[in-house]
Amino acid sequence: MLKKDMQKEITKYQGRIYYFDTVSKKIHPAPWIQTLADYDHSAYELHHVVPFTDWEKNTRNVRSIIPENALILIGKVMHQHLENPMYKMSKEMFEQVYGINPDKILYDINSKLPRKMTLFYLKGNRGSFIETHFSASVFSLTEEDLACFDGIEVQRA
Repeated sequence: MLKKDMQKEITKYQGRIYYFDTVSKKIHPAPWIQTLADYDHSAYELHHVVPFTDWEKNTRNVRSIIPENALILIGKVMHQHLENPMYKMSKEMFEQVYGINPDKILYDINSKLPRKMTLFYLKGNRGSFIETHFSASVFSLTEEDLACFDGIEVQRA
């Protein structure tokens, strides 16, 4: 079984650690992240662009598709909307809520849907992301967490 040590991952990905700015809706370098203590774990998570296990096990030869992995710092709720089966949003809804296509943030090797965007760092722009760090073994969103989406109208095809 693979075990990840997030401090080692932060060290390994120096120069390839980024954050998603919710105001500008853009991804920027995060050079200030040197240790686990450098961001607020109650609000944000470091996340591998290519999920840790897929990258380390080279699932479906992902390393021939993606030349290098990276880390991205994203909000906890945003992370749940990217990956948690209970809260995962469609790509369209995610882009409507966050202003960015999830394919730019995450290379989901298990998705059955076609990719709509290129990961931001594959466009000649050296990119990186920050891996997910859970302070608890299970993270659940409360009704209060989800209240930020009250009033958003969902358009279904």
